[in-house]
Order: sequence, then structure tokens, then C-alpha cells
Amino acid sequence: MLAGQTLRAADGYEVALFPMPYLYMTQDEGGDTSHQGTYNIDLIGWSLGGRVYQAPIYAPCTCKLVYKEDTEAAGNIRIFQSVDKVHTPSGLQYIHFYFGHDSSPPINTIGAVANQGDLIYKTGTYGQAYGDHTHTCMGYGVWVSHSHNITRRPPYNRQDLTYRLHYWDAVYVNDTVVYRGFNHDWRTWDEPTPVINYKPTHFPWVLYANKLRNKRSLN
Repeated sequence: MLAGQTLRAADGYEVALFPMPYLYMTQDEGGDTSHQGTYNIDLIGWSLGGRVYQAPIYAPCTCKLVYKEDTEAAGNIRIFQSVDKVHTPSGLQYIHFYFGHDSSPPINTIGAVANQGDLIYKTGTYGQAYGDHTHTCMGYGVWVSHSHNITRRPPYNRQDLTYRLHYWDAVYVNDTVVYRGFNHDWRTWDEPTPVINYKPTHFPWVLYANKLRNKRSLN
């Protein structure tokens, strides 16, 4: 998605969108280090000019901050929940999601609401991070509590969302250039006819992503 982008279906519910203009995965689910047994993935910022550091991450839907950990060990984790049900590739449902490694997250008050397309996080290196990226995961249902919605997965007791969703089953990639998607089933919302709105943005690579949205290469 692009900065300020919104997408609402004909039934009035928002369509959940991938939260960056470029989709570049550096680590897949169940991968090395912190991902074994989990649905966690790592994303980096990218543009036509190459790597983007402290890349903006936008609200995939109108959401509220429901949990945070302002510690280096946790990487300044932020967990958000959709304020209403949203359209996802796996159905109309509430979703919640988290991001980690931003050294100075822009949203810090529990209950604070961000509109779809608003800046809610950035990639970074805070905490246990090897290079600028965000550690992220998607889940379905409403957030109840840390003990209810966060679990540990075997074989290495890695942290994960209890009611987890594959990223490609949680968000659509309208107006996202899929640069490196590990051959997963990334989909666009095509029905009914999308109504897409944009707000002005000062991020230049967003304009490139807009021009290339119909020329994406699915990897």
C-alpha cells in the first residue's frame, strides 16, 4: 500500500492491505534464528533506488494500539488490532498484528487509533536485530491479553501469535510491488471495483510504486 491509501469494499468494510509500498521478505516463516516453528516474517524497506532504511510502515486498516513493550529485549514491539472486521484473503474478520525493531515508534498510547494508511511504525535495528528490518506477524480475532494472544512454539520456544495467520492470508497487495515474496500466494482485491484514495506524501519511492503497481513481479 501507499502512504494515506484507503480501500473500502461496497459493503462498507475496509480491505486489509500490505503495510508497505514494496514487499521484500528477508526471512520466511519457520526460517533461521527467531522464526523456527512460527509464522513470523522479516521485511525490509525497498524502492526503485534500492534499500530504504527506517522505512515507513502504514496501517493496513483502521486500527488501535492494544499492546506495547518498550524494551530493547522486545525491540519496542507494537501490537495493533483492527477496530472493525476487515476483508482479508481468508474472509471478513478482525485481525491483529505486531511489528518490532523501531527505535522510536510513532504511536505510544494504548488505545490510540490510526486510520488506514497512516504511519504506525518503521523498520529499524532496535533490539535483537541484524540489520534494518521489521519482525512481524498477523493474527485473526480480537486482542484479549498477552497471555491469551501470545504463545511459544516448539521446537525452540519462539514467540508467536496464538491465533496466527499467514501474511498472505491476512492482507492484499493492491499497489504494493511484490519484489521478493518467497512464492507465496499474494493476492489483490479485485471485487467489487476498488475505491482507492490517496493523501499527499513526501516519500518519493511511493510514487514509483504507484506507477509500477500494474507491473509487479510475483516472486
